[in-house]
Amino acid sequence: MEGRRPLQNTLLWVVAVVLINVLWLNVAQQSAPNEINTSNQFQTHREIEISSVMGSSSPIPAELTTLFDSTSVDNANVSFAIKKDNRTTVYAWSGMLSDEVPLWSGTLEPGAYTFETVVDEGVMVEQKLDLKPFAAVQTPGHVVLTLLLVALAWAEQGVRALYARRPRPIEAKAVEKTPFKSQKFSLEDDPSAWDENNSPWRDPLR
Repeated sequence: MEGRRPLQNTLLWVVAVVLINVLWLNVAQQSAPNEINTSNQFQTHREIEISSVMGSSSPIPAELTTLFDSTSVDNANVSFAIKKDNRTTVYAWSGMLSDEVPLWSGTLEPGAYTFETVVDEGVMVEQKLDLKPFAAVQTPGHVVLTLLLVALAWAEQGVRALYARRPRPIEAKAVEKTPFKSQKFSLEDDPSAWDENNSPWRDPLR
């Protein structure tokens, strides 16, 4: 039974490492939506600041969804572009309202970006930028979490070893005390012991 305990502890820690990494993988794949333009709020130039995650300068996975629509015109010129620091063009597309608008996906480094959208009058725009900030630090996160769990496992084993080596206090045997316990006395020790010679009803001397 003692031999099974270390094996069980090892299996539990392995399961914990796998579980925490699966959870981190799910967190890293979560996206944060950012509204660029809506049908009610439209701006030709929209600026967004993309911050670094945990001090990392790694690029962040991103997807830009663009939808052009109109209820007053059948065809119109539409275009959009992504520019970093309003100078470097990351991506650009232009076409007609009837064209299929591509879904842009790529990575954006931390910094300031300008989303430039140009449409003819009567065209409505729906634009959404989805960012996966934790995906930029997904690999370092797996490494850090695994190392932390391994360190915790070693610390737990060390604490158990120290606790096992600690001298145990000697337990004093408790004297059992019984209430109202009758105490026996010998006739020699008990001054109130009965003496038949002192009885007034003793037999007369002959």
